Amino acid sequence: MIPAKVIRQKRLGEEYFLLELEAPEVAEKALPGQFVRLSAWPGNDPLLPRPFSVHEVEGARISVLYQVRGRGTRILSALRRGDEVKVDGPLGRPFPVPDAGPVWVIAGGIGVAPFLFYLETLKARGVPRRLFYGARSRGDLLRISRLARLSPLIVTTEDGSAGRRGLVTEALSEALTRERPAMILACGPPAMLSAVGRIAGEAGIPTWLSLEAVMACGRGLCLGCAVPRRDGGYLKVCVEGPAVGLREVDLDALT
Repeated sequence: MIPAKVIRQKRLGEEYFLLELEAPEVAEKALPGQFVRLSAWPGNDPLLPRPFSVHEVEGARISVLYQVRGRGTRILSALRRGDEVKVDGPLGRPFPVPDAGPVWVIAGGIGVAPFLFYLETLKARGVPRRLFYGARSRGDLLRISRLARLSPLIVTTEDGSAGRRGLVTEALSEALTRERPAMILACGPPAMLSAVGRIAGEAGIPTWLSLEAVMACGRGLCLGCAVPRRDGGYLKVCVEGPAVGLREVDLDALT
């Protein structure tokens, strides 16, 4: 693992944080859709580094966007400028970047984390794109202003506190009655991914689902991140993903 220095830790809400690290070796190699594993504690308690999507790359710096969910992320949330973090990565298979679009990106809650880097890349290459971003409420929508500068944006919240009331998958279904993208890429809760997969599959649109799994080794050796394939067997999310093709994964197993 590579040592990195904390440049900035910004609280974005009650349980969300943006952590910026000076990590030139990682920043130089990182591609949209890849992830890193972070550890900021001595010894083996917690036992494993925590995996996070590469949220953004700026020069020699990378950032991760995360939600406090347990002891590991709670420790990370206490980091301050100048503290040291150990970084493993970048890991995983990058997102596909087509030469033409439009590309529709579907994010649910903290599932927006890998998409800022991806949308920056699409914009730089002139690929038409659109972000559908859904969350429980206004407080769960993260970095909206920054994302809106990178892509046309459709926002939904379950309680109607921002954007249109309802699920992001409902907005996707409605948009598909009028237009058809060249590709769909989604990241979010398992139920959302399953719904996106079924909607896109019925429409016959090439689709990639970015999966979340426990990643102990990050190199496909421990099988801790294995999920069922549609045609039998298992795929290793850490090396064959996180983004996997719709035809590769068993949608029923996601929920």
